Amino acid sequence: MRINLTDNNNSNEGAFTRKDVAALFPIAKKTVAELCRENENMLIFPYSIDESDDRIGDATVMEIESTSDPDKVHVKTGNVMGFIGVGNLQIKIKSRFDVGRDDFLLHYMLQRVLSFNLFDLNHNNEQEDVFDFIMFMFPYFLKTAMRQGIYREYQNYRYNDAHLKGTVDVGRHIARNTPFVGDFAYSTREYSYDNNMTELIRHTIEYMKTKKYGQAVLNIDGETKENVAAIIEHTPLYDKNERSSIISKNLRLRMHPYYTEYRPLQTLCLQILRMEEVKYGESDDVICGILFDGAWLWEEYVHTVLDGLGFVHGENKLRKNGIYIYEGRRGVRYPDFYKDDFVLDAKYKRLGSYKSVTKVDPNDQNQVIVYGSAIKAKRGGFVAPLMQKQTEIPKEYFKENHFELAIYGIEICKSAKTYADFCDSMKEMELAFIESLKL
Repeated sequence: MRINLTDNNNSNEGAFTRKDVAALFPIAKKTVAELCRENENMLIFPYSIDESDDRIGDATVMEIESTSDPDKVHVKTGNVMGFIGVGNLQIKIKSRFDVGRDDFLLHYMLQRVLSFNLFDLNHNNEQEDVFDFIMFMFPYFLKTAMRQGIYREYQNYRYNDAHLKGTVDVGRHIARNTPFVGDFAYSTREYSYDNNMTELIRHTIEYMKTKKYGQAVLNIDGETKENVAAIIEHTPLYDKNERSSIISKNLRLRMHPYYTEYRPLQTLCLQILRMEEVKYGESDDVICGILFDGAWLWEEYVHTVLDGLGFVHGENKLRKNGIYIYEGRRGVRYPDFYKDDFVLDAKYKRLGSYKSVTKVDPNDQNQVIVYGSAIKAKRGGFVAPLMQKQTEIPKEYFKENHFELAIYGIEICKSAKTYADFCDSMKEMELAFIESLKL
């Protein structure tokens, strides 16, 4: 069964019978961090959820609320989008700012943030849609992991030759080298690139080559092609008949102190290789999926729109590009975007209907005001998704220094029939947003 929801739906998307959503009860009200900790087949963006600015790890994916009908319940969602499978139940959570059932906005933002090409996903086949979508994530995870170097670990090898360099395997030596002709049966423990992790990645690459979009994904750009070639080069022991064995050996996720980025790649590879086996959660005890923090994704998307316009992107997680609000270089803060005398804060909230900036959450107002004061800015504002075009940009001015605070936004296309049309429309609306900033 497939259920389509939107994020932050406040349980107003209709009711479901209890028996149809019974598989959700064990995970309802569990936090994102708990679900990821208890289910290794769950992926969440950003991966370092404990370091996320808005503490997405503490939020729930969904909650179940009773209705006036004892046989029906509402499924209330949080601030995450994506796919989750529980048993035979498949849940697709799209952006509340999207229109229709195709989830163009989520795909478009991810395409921009993760830098993969325009692919028209198979929206007419929901099962294939999910599978293709997960495959498109592979280059990003592979690049992030490979930037830490090719994964190496100790492996045990058995030899029978004249170049003795390990521990003699007495029983095997007698069995294979009697009468003695100069060879020795011995075992070694070597630090190797060809191991269970890299073999898993290699099997994923070979599997993707057989799929509709797989070959194109593996050739998406120069860095991906180099990474794929490096994995192939360093896995000479690859045997397609060992796929089930390699999957089994990787079911326990690696927690390497240095190769930290290989864990999400390992999870994604398992999802790709086991997709046809588990059918996105076909077994009753399987919970898997890929989820995205809406606030994080919107901020990263806005970053791609502002790229090249001179804005600095504050990155709290990486402790980069901060500003100081106290003298003596103390009190570091990380505005979303700032340049010269302008500060912008990305907000994945419904601000488009506000006619006055005073309607915005006071905490959000105070945050931008503090940032603006620290860098002596003359202007500040919020960048939110818009359900319709702004006829006038709401603005307020402070009495003392005439600091301007405004609500800006990027209109989300509602009329596109195809994903390609949606992308073209969004590019036009992004240009309109940039023009509204009057840089």
